[in-house]
Amino acid sequence: MAVNKKRIIQGVLLTVGIVFNIWGLLTLVQTAGYDAGISAGLTYMDGIEHVIHKYVIVVILMMIGILSLSNWAAQLSGKKRNVLSIIFCAYSTVLTIPLFLTFVLCFFVAGGVFSWDMVDVICFDMIDIFGTPGAYYTIFALGTLMGAVFLAVPIISTYCTVKDIDMLGVILTKLKIKKPAASATEEKKEEPSESPEEQKKEDSPKTED
Repeated sequence: MAVNKKRIIQGVLLTVGIVFNIWGLLTLVQTAGYDAGISAGLTYMDGIEHVIHKYVIVVILMMIGILSLSNWAAQLSGKKRNVLSIIFCAYSTVLTIPLFLTFVLCFFVAGGVFSWDMVDVICFDMIDIFGTPGAYYTIFALGTLMGAVFLAVPIISTYCTVKDIDMLGVILTKLKIKKPAASATEEKKEEPSESPEEQKKEDSPKTED
């Protein structure tokens, strides 16, 4: 039963990963190729007014797909697990670098010191949505942080998978070490103490027969 349950979970993760990655890539093509007249058949994306909202959909779809494939690979064993984990990590990194760089470059585009068509469209769209410099610069900062996290987490998790490191176990162990060692003394306090009569019996000298 346990083996069948594991296979079902692996099958679901693999299916979800493939479907959402294909869906995400098609959505990306539909969004990025709109101005050039390139269509991936997802015409419902053309009705979304703001381009940043389209890219949010792309990020969500790709995130679900990549996480599903990474979890599926992590449940395999041996060389197959390591190779697939590294491949999916590289795939995730290649897709995330443009996201990270776009938010970084938005600072320069908004400041008028840099211009590039693809970044300009996204930057000015966010400026149009959020209006005030304080608001859209905050979004740029949060987007940059999000991109950095999306870059770091797959790399760290892949390293732990390949090296057979239980990251969750390591974190929990460190948390336990930091906890005060008062539990042992509390257990001693909770132990029932002997009654005075029992102590007297133990302290009194035993008589030989």
